[in-house]
Amino acid sequence: MADAEQPKPAEDFIFKGKRLDCKNKIFGKGFFLFDGYWKKNENAGAEKKRVKSKTSNLKKEVAIRRIKNEECLDGWKDVADKLIYLNHNNILQVFGYEEDVANEWRYFALEPYSATLYEYCNGEYNGPMPNKSQVLHQITNGIFYLHGQGIVHGDLNPLNVVIAAQSRPVRIKISDFGLSKFSYSKQLSQKKKEGEQPFEMELCLRKYWYWAMSEETDSLEGIEDATEDVIAAGCILFYYLKRGEHLFGNDFESILINLKEKNPVNLENLGKNHFAYEPIKYMIIPPRKGFNWLHIANEKFKEELPLKVNRKELGKGSFGKVFEGEFNGDPVAVKTMPTTTAERKYIQREMITHIELNHVNVVKLLDVADSADNSFTHLVLELCGGTLMDYCEKKYSGPKLPPDELVLYQIANGLHYIHSRDLVHRDIKPENILISMTTPVQMKVSDLSFVKKTRQDTFSQSKIRGTLLWMAPETLKAYTDNENKSTDLPGEFPDGTIKSDTFSSGCVFFYFRTRGKHPFGKNKVSALANISKNNPEELDSYKKHLAADDVNGRILAGLIEDMIQFEGKERIGLPEVIKQLAAVFYRMDKSKCQLRFVEASLGGDYKISSRSHPTEPIFSCVNEKKLLFYTAKNLAIPFSNWRQKVTCLPLKFRGKRVRSLEWNINGTQLAAGFSDRTLVVWSYPECKILFQKKLRIIITEINWNPTRPNLFAAYASGFRYVRHQIFVCDSSIGDVITTINSEFRVSAVKWISENRIAVSSFNGTIKIFEMEENNLTTTRLVKEFTHGKGCDNLEWNERTQYLASVGDYQINIWSMDMPIPIKFPLQEQDGWKKFAWRLYTGNGEEEGGIEMARKSAKNFTFAYYSMEGVFIWNPLESEQQPRCLSDEKYIKTVAFSSDGRFLAAVSLETLMIWSAEDWVQIHKLNYRYIQSRNPRNISFFTTKSTNLYENKLIVSFEDKTSRLFEFAFEESNISDSASKISTESDDEDDDEDVDADREDVSPPKRLKGLFP
Repeated sequence: MADAEQPKPAEDFIFKGKRLDCKNKIFGKGFFLFDGYWKKNENAGAEKKRVKSKTSNLKKEVAIRRIKNEECLDGWKDVADKLIYLNHNNILQVFGYEEDVANEWRYFALEPYSATLYEYCNGEYNGPMPNKSQVLHQITNGIFYLHGQGIVHGDLNPLNVVIAAQSRPVRIKISDFGLSKFSYSKQLSQKKKEGEQPFEMELCLRKYWYWAMSEETDSLEGIEDATEDVIAAGCILFYYLKRGEHLFGNDFESILINLKEKNPVNLENLGKNHFAYEPIKYMIIPPRKGFNWLHIANEKFKEELPLKVNRKELGKGSFGKVFEGEFNGDPVAVKTMPTTTAERKYIQREMITHIELNHVNVVKLLDVADSADNSFTHLVLELCGGTLMDYCEKKYSGPKLPPDELVLYQIANGLHYIHSRDLVHRDIKPENILISMTTPVQMKVSDLSFVKKTRQDTFSQSKIRGTLLWMAPETLKAYTDNENKSTDLPGEFPDGTIKSDTFSSGCVFFYFRTRGKHPFGKNKVSALANISKNNPEELDSYKKHLAADDVNGRILAGLIEDMIQFEGKERIGLPEVIKQLAAVFYRMDKSKCQLRFVEASLGGDYKISSRSHPTEPIFSCVNEKKLLFYTAKNLAIPFSNWRQKVTCLPLKFRGKRVRSLEWNINGTQLAAGFSDRTLVVWSYPECKILFQKKLRIIITEINWNPTRPNLFAAYASGFRYVRHQIFVCDSSIGDVITTINSEFRVSAVKWISENRIAVSSFNGTIKIFEMEENNLTTTRLVKEFTHGKGCDNLEWNERTQYLASVGDYQINIWSMDMPIPIKFPLQEQDGWKKFAWRLYTGNGEEEGGIEMARKSAKNFTFAYYSMEGVFIWNPLESEQQPRCLSDEKYIKTVAFSSDGRFLAAVSLETLMIWSAEDWVQIHKLNYRYIQSRNPRNISFFTTKSTNLYENKLIVSFEDKTSRLFEFAFEESNISDSASKISTESDDEDDDEDVDADREDVSPPKRLKGLFP
């Protein structure tokens, strides 16, 4: 190699950031980050440090390996120079090196990694991993490449096989070879002698992996036979497959004996039918000479890879071609991109971004894999039936598309999901809208090659990306101005906004509605000119020729016009686009649609607030690590598209279950109780801790005061062996202000005024405590009721000023000024526990006050469940008998929506919803497929917008999970006045009686699914 071609060592290393906690533990050493330029400081010394390396002005995140001069191999510099040129996906790369002559150290900048194979097999690493065949192929592929470069590793063991989880795809890499005279054997032996730590890693000593090392030695010199690497590789493959079991024995002594005797005693444990059995066997004990058994094993593992790429080309993307293929036996599309392309950073961005997206209207990236020869990276995508352009050009032959309105809704839904993840697409066009092969057909946004991170809906632009014909005018102008510059230097572009995607999708909407026309012109030249001049001539012509009775056509034309406004600030946002399209679709489709479980991941097991935010569409959830808030512009937005608004982290409750989570009356504070007895209150939206105390009991229930936003009661419901106490707390001072002691186990606590609180116990007593208005620390007992032998639950109705209790096979309704309640007995076999009191709104009785409210039957609708089903009861009806709505068994809880229009009930396997206006069951959903058990409570998000009643329904389960469902009702399908509750109970038929001869029978309410 000529002198001019010799690689130069890294000129300097830049330490950036702050010191981190030790995470990837190797010999007890940690990884560290430091601010500023690195200085050779003895206090900063560590075996490996994570830093920044700057080579040729290119910054790379690296790990620094420090080796004493005397411990380096003779000719280390030649080896290091050669290693810098090694460029293979399964070799840990060396970027550069430095010599510290004064202190006799040499520093090597290496590619960072997340863990070792040793840590994975011992359960210390639980991060992402390739599948088994890929791991085996990558290990053998890396060693085979080394041997092809004339390098024998000589110290293969589970510590020298590392996992690069930060790469896409996640890769297994061979590391630590050819630089130091001493293997980890010496370091481990030294640790053992010094007693610095338990010698749990002794198995990684070189003598346990090589035949030639039957006697312990520390020097790496002397192993020049590549066959020894192959034997060690076979042992490592078995060690990986059996998660820590050694091929030659189960203890240190037997391993050494069996290595000497060449007796792989544990090979049979793998099973002779395992695809890796024979390759490992022949790597350890070759049946004959003259064959490269490592290469043969590598080819065998290649055959087992889950991805097969066919030659049939489906299309071209921005940086590669798309072919048909098979993944785990299923047909897929495979986007292949050369690993040597100059646009590699964009490919990496697409992979890293796309793999994290999961939405029904975004094409799914199933896997990322290297080609067998490492020359291509494969993106494995779900196979679709065609593009929107194919459909408009009549080249599509797949399943029938949904109505136009729903097609547009799905496109907007997919694009808005991308925006909700703080991304901008930048290349929306008909070719990038795919049509699913499954039915019902779903439209899917694809090709995220130009996707970019946004901040507050804006993004920086070093280059203009996209397709000219579909660019927003501001993007087109920036591109044109740059093209007209005489200099070759790149232009400086103004920040873009996500409204550029809105413009492009508006053009795509028109293209689809007209089956192939662009809103700004009949050809590319005229369209580009008209975009710059704000002249949507084709859209104007379309609007003029719409039929007078084409209501949907006119609505959609107006919507598209709002989406393609010349000025970005005047363009409609995608949340409003979705809302308007949903309204159009609901008007158009009068049939009953499916209510669906929301397929949105929160990234872990979270406790969801049992009640929705009182004033905004805000969704809160918490676990022991994070408190998250999600929000949307309106409830027509599917929850999968909600944005994460605030993250409060880190929380220091690792391993502690969240038992309760509740909003206060005005949504400015959120309280949570953890299983370590800690109670926390955060402010919203600042997310500051206002209150944090460890109490004497685990808080399972929190009840906020209905008028004082800082006051709440916290208690443990149902626990047998805890103090029966209610803690009244004031978050404004961050302290418990008084404690109410109960003689018996507490079943429920309800505030009934700003200074009165009701406490029920399982022994049947209900006590009303009052606090002085000017001194809340003082409480006194003012009322005491006896419900019966037991009381399970309380409900308070502010309009009537009545308190309802349930237990001992009866419902009682109490007045604070009357000692005798209204009683309703239940059958003993019912076995019921909870009930719900419907809050009826808009009945025009507010002016009549409490007395008028107490006389109205509309204010006394109760729902309860038992072993016999779901029932409703009204004590002011003439016969005062319950009515059975469903005979579904094993009901767990019931709840009314906040506006009183809907009743929901869940059993172990079923969710049911009724219209509370006429008690028609409008939906029944079996949710066994979500694999959750024992639902505990239900809560609604409900709001009225346009002509829709939009809803999100939360069902919480005892297995630490919560599930969300969402649906909407068209207002015209809900009667404006409440129907009387039928007092007739019919055990034979729970359906509502309808006289078939009547001509004025109203149609039943119909459920509209947000996802049809």
